[in-house]
Amino acid sequence: MYSLLIKQAKVIEGTGNPGKIMDVAVEGDKIVNVDKNITVKAQTVIDAAGKILTPGFIDIQNHSDSYWQIFDNPGFESLITQGFTSILIGNCGGSLAPLLSSDALLSIQKWHNLEGANINWQSFSEYIQELSKKRFACNVGSLVGYSTLRRGIVGDRIRSLEKDELGAVKKILEESLEAGAFGLSSGLSYSHEIIIKELELFELAKVVARQGALFSVHLRNESSEIVEAVEETLDIAKNSNVNLKISHLKIRGENNWQKLPEALELISTAYHKGVNVHFDLYPYDTVWQVLYSYLPRWATEGGRTVMLKHLSDPVYRNKILLHLNNSDIHFPKLLIASTSNKLNFIGKTLGQIAKNLEVSSEAALLHLIQSGGSEVMVFDKNLDTEGVSQLLVHPLSLIATDGAGFNLNGKTRLVHPRCFGTVPKFINLAKNYGLSLEDAIKKITSGPAKKAGFKNRGEIKVGNFADLVIFDENNLKDRATYENPYVFSDGISHVFVNGKAVVSNSKISGELPGYVLKK
Repeated sequence: MYSLLIKQAKVIEGTGNPGKIMDVAVEGDKIVNVDKNITVKAQTVIDAAGKILTPGFIDIQNHSDSYWQIFDNPGFESLITQGFTSILIGNCGGSLAPLLSSDALLSIQKWHNLEGANINWQSFSEYIQELSKKRFACNVGSLVGYSTLRRGIVGDRIRSLEKDELGAVKKILEESLEAGAFGLSSGLSYSHEIIIKELELFELAKVVARQGALFSVHLRNESSEIVEAVEETLDIAKNSNVNLKISHLKIRGENNWQKLPEALELISTAYHKGVNVHFDLYPYDTVWQVLYSYLPRWATEGGRTVMLKHLSDPVYRNKILLHLNNSDIHFPKLLIASTSNKLNFIGKTLGQIAKNLEVSSEAALLHLIQSGGSEVMVFDKNLDTEGVSQLLVHPLSLIATDGAGFNLNGKTRLVHPRCFGTVPKFINLAKNYGLSLEDAIKKITSGPAKKAGFKNRGEIKVGNFADLVIFDENNLKDRATYENPYVFSDGISHVFVNGKAVVSNSKISGELPGYVLKK
């Protein structure tokens, strides 16, 4: 007798092959049979006639660690209700290990206030051991964040690494990869990584390549210098032979949208010349951005302490205001999503706040950075909808939330609707732009599984883990909005993680069967 039998679903197995009406049997945490008509009895039988059965979806660009949700909300409700069964955290240069000093965790303070956090690990191995004691609704694997590594050595100082320091970083990275990290991530647009030289990145990329791991790069620039940023990253990948993923590929600002064809051509050409490169993105035209990132680069170098000193100095403050005034960004429309201090600004536009304070929107922005605490996030609608759609259907794209797993109780701040609605929004958009359902499913299953190195996941076949999703293609719909993001999606009736239901008949079961994954 099987533990689970799913009957007569249209099985889309995850590799892009056409779907077929099949039965799928599960015993324990593994798929044990896939056939046209399985007659063996099972403890649980689901009649899935008229529905789609796919592998569990894999979120290769997730920040549930940065937002502390792996501790505060291990149920990951916003993720499992849209079919995600595995996530890869430690992205954009920030991870929760290894911690070489007390400064290391500062790399994630832009996303979450760390006051009162209980940290009882240092090495990546100890971190994995600690996570393994906990229970999660989906499987969790992690990258090593380069900013976390670097800041553990240099703290808030903005400078290149000395030769012995670089050697130490390489050694600890190698130890972390051997302990189960899936690779290295870098957030090159953030203040503590933007000064990093290409040669330093190349040295780290070689370590990652030797281990056959993933190098996930948040580009140095996503607007006026997007082409140069793509070139730099591809050059590192070509010379190191590393497995490269460009994180949340996008082009910000209407004046820069015309650069998309050139950037895509660079990526495609590199791929056809043998560079192992892919990119991920989310299916939305609005970014969820750290507010300080709108300041000129020089104003943020040295971290938050130095930045606040600049804002308090009248000369520097006027220089920053001049930079903002000459920007092509429409600041009044920025929507405040969160602050780490309890200010009554969440859900208001910067224009509304400026009017109440009787100052310009640019001055209001500086006021918020000074008084809003370490975490001030905004929504900025600055992406080209057509450009996003073009990226979604590109052969080298993978789809990810770039978000985190939230429940319905965290309404003290706004989160990006992609945390709740990425999958249904993507599948419906893909259909409108001529991508087959089979190819769309590949971008969220076997594609990211292969890229990240998640073994025996991302494909429905005998011997693989039983991470499975049943949904009604005709009723699949995202419902989360920027004003009201805490709304689950429609159309997904069942989600299984390692053979156990985390969503059953469209209701969250409360089960926490996820595994901590190691490469």
